Amino acid sequence: MGAVPAGQFQVSLLPGGVEDQPTLPLEHPVPAPLKTGAILADRAYAWTVAPVLAALLVREASKVHLDAARIHTTALAVCALYLGSAVIAVTPGVALVSVFARRWALGSATALGLLLAGSGGAAMAGFWAWYAGPHVGREFDVALGMASVGAIAVFGRRGDLRDVGLSVPLLLALAIGLAFTGLAFIQGDGMLEHAVSLISVRFWRTRDNALPLLLALRVAGHGPMSGYLIGDWLCSDRPPLQTGFALLQWPLWRAYDRQADYQLLSTGLSACWLPALWVAFRVRGVAQWRILVVVLATTLTGFVFVSTVYVWPKMLAGTFALAALAIVVSRNEADRRLTGGVVAVALVTLSMLAHGGTAFAVLALVPLAWRHRRLITVRACAACAAAAAAGYLPWTLYQHFVDPPGDRLLNWMLAGATLVSPQGFLHTLVHQYGRLTLHGLLVNKGDNLLALVLNPEAWRVQGAEPAWMSGFLGYARMAQVNDLLPAAGLLLFGVIPLLGRSSRRALAPVAPLAAFTVIALALWVVLLWGGDRITTINHQGAYAVIVVFIALCALGVTYLPRPLATLIFVDCAAWFAVSWIPGLGFVPAVAAKVPPGSKPWSKAVHQVELGRLIDPAMLLVCLAGVALAAAAIAWMRFAPADRGRRLAGERYVTVAPARAPLGFQHGD
Repeated sequence: MGAVPAGQFQVSLLPGGVEDQPTLPLEHPVPAPLKTGAILADRAYAWTVAPVLAALLVREASKVHLDAARIHTTALAVCALYLGSAVIAVTPGVALVSVFARRWALGSATALGLLLAGSGGAAMAGFWAWYAGPHVGREFDVALGMASVGAIAVFGRRGDLRDVGLSVPLLLALAIGLAFTGLAFIQGDGMLEHAVSLISVRFWRTRDNALPLLLALRVAGHGPMSGYLIGDWLCSDRPPLQTGFALLQWPLWRAYDRQADYQLLSTGLSACWLPALWVAFRVRGVAQWRILVVVLATTLTGFVFVSTVYVWPKMLAGTFALAALAIVVSRNEADRRLTGGVVAVALVTLSMLAHGGTAFAVLALVPLAWRHRRLITVRACAACAAAAAAGYLPWTLYQHFVDPPGDRLLNWMLAGATLVSPQGFLHTLVHQYGRLTLHGLLVNKGDNLLALVLNPEAWRVQGAEPAWMSGFLGYARMAQVNDLLPAAGLLLFGVIPLLGRSSRRALAPVAPLAAFTVIALALWVVLLWGGDRITTINHQGAYAVIVVFIALCALGVTYLPRPLATLIFVDCAAWFAVSWIPGLGFVPAVAAKVPPGSKPWSKAVHQVELGRLIDPAMLLVCLAGVALAAAAIAWMRFAPADRGRRLAGERYVTVAPARAPLGFQHGD
């Protein structure tokens, strides 16, 4: 989207047609004075009521005993918990968008950034409130909810999210998370009270996905905030953003077991990569329907599926990094204001507060941001520094003074030192590289480069349930989850269009996204220690980079001849089904072998038989997610065009669209 000349305003059709059209300037705004009745009718009543209803849903649904409830009750409870938790999580962000949209015209990247930064900032504030004391945390949760609803009631307008093109991707992300939840628990006895433990046993035999929940239990119980949290992991070793999201809803969850509630909330948070990726492509001018194909193809990959339901906060960190990337590469002048820069820095800070592995993506943003150096002023630097300090400084102080040293992941990933050490990171880094010979250095970095393609050695040390990792399909699943190129699978055919001049010209607008990916991968290979265990397998990198890489491959496939592109996408969907849908590529979800001498009525035999069954409640949940996704796509296709777009509090007429060639808008 090009710059708007002085004295002119930009107007456009809102999302709703087959594809959005280029925005065109209009000499003078055409204000439509709103009467009192029209103003009242234009209020955001849905978002004013939704958080209250969501809190009631979560409160009541959390009382359901998923182990013993009937099929329809379990399905309804899971859907209610998931949807309600998602609405509550984004409500502070929606409130922030409402306030800013009332005063300024927002670009889609800035609007999404405000939504995520508002929600993430509220989560961090909630974490520190609970850290001060459980009673302070509970009062903060109530006050935050009331303030958010009040802000939406006063400042919100109907269609604020739709006007910036966020309604469809947010709804689609909600649907994908729900469908993946049903698929993850569809075997055996479905979704039990110990949902987090079940996921770690089935997909990844570690308890990393439980660490934010364990920290939340420690904070909510006002327990000691120093020392070991689990195993040899200190409380300060993992950043607390996802813990903060959990604590904001803590009073609504039942006291005796919060695993299912936490699993559903965190799955919704992990699915937010979708709107962030959507906007990152949209601000580069990619047509809306082409983006839909890309995000669906990216969704149907084993890496995205496992990373969404195995709820360590790496995908959440990737979401914030993707949202910051969207602002940095946006061609919309509305995203290049001071507000956009401050929001981008806040998103980067929150990304680091979710998980430190996102650092490779954060560093890759610097060269892209440098392109806008003419916009960098002392005022902008001061505002960005204040945003970063307000977010990260409290956590740094906690790591240094309450639970030192807080640099274990840095020492592990960048210096190859796996044990907690009183020595500082720089001392450890210099010491470790000083011991390394030139040959050892080259071998380590060569291993990093090779691991992007295949790393069978790493597969053998990744624990998972035997049915998920045995045989050819088992190793194929491990490759999808661990290595970059297998994660993209058949979508790698998307590099073929780069051989044609016309396709390269058509793909030129997404060159900044490709540059971001290349820079981040190079940093990953060079900076990561390497060797046998600390190498560039996916879960030791920045998830934002992996998602963008897969999506760029999918975008390239859309420029192949239509029959070939259709065949590739169908094959990708079939491969996903065979790899991850129970009953197609594998059957057992529990131990497949019955201990010798077991009676036919024994628990061991019952578990094996149960593992071969499909849980009907989770099947309903999965189908509900698919239906919601279909509704989001239908809304994008058939929703009527909006009467006009609100800019800075007024209404403006729309202009006749002009179709953009090759699905891209003009100008940069």
